Amino acid sequence: MRKSFDAELLELGEAMTAMADTVRGAIEEVTRSLNEGDEAAAHAVLTATNGVDQMERNIESSCLSLLMRQQPVARDLRTISTALKMVTDLQRIGDQATNIAELSLLLAKQGRAKVPEHIGTMSQKAGIMVGQAIAAYTDRNLELARAVINLDDEVDGLFAQVKAELIDRILENRKNADAAIDLIIIAKYLERVADHAVNIAQWAVFCVTGQL
Repeated sequence: MRKSFDAELLELGEAMTAMADTVRGAIEEVTRSLNEGDEAAAHAVLTATNGVDQMERNIESSCLSLLMRQQPVARDLRTISTALKMVTDLQRIGDQATNIAELSLLLAKQGRAKVPEHIGTMSQKAGIMVGQAIAAYTDRNLELARAVINLDDEVDGLFAQVKAELIDRILENRKNADAAIDLIIIAKYLERVADHAVNIAQWAVFCVTGQL
């Protein structure tokens, strides 16, 4: 019985990792689409993120099944309940990727705007945070979880720089306003991705320590 339970917990961790990889890939791809004006890549992201909701439902179903059938002890209960919390943040990261893809398509139709370099850096760091946060959960790695939490300040700092650069563009020429505002919104979505990664990392800490 315990061997079967451990195998199902392992499958749960693998499903969480697969979902994290999907949303990370979507963030990376949509940022490339934004930088290169690649509409096909943006559409591919929209297709990929359609599957994220189903992944969320599958993981939730697995968690509820484990809770009802196995009567887990304290540590196992934290593992399962933590997954239920984390999967919501992963789904919302998928939503952010969808939102960015839609804005990328809008910008492409309006004519390519220069994308601030720091947006790419924000995307890279946010993606790293998502991957490390899930790894912290599956590997029970407190040090990695805390590294994710600390990295959030860097993403916040990059967002402030992006916003300042784009406000300057608007002040220089009002014709830049629409595109600049869209790019500020995209940067804000990336900041939120980092915030969701922090939430996941904090739940990973709870999973190990039992303390919020």
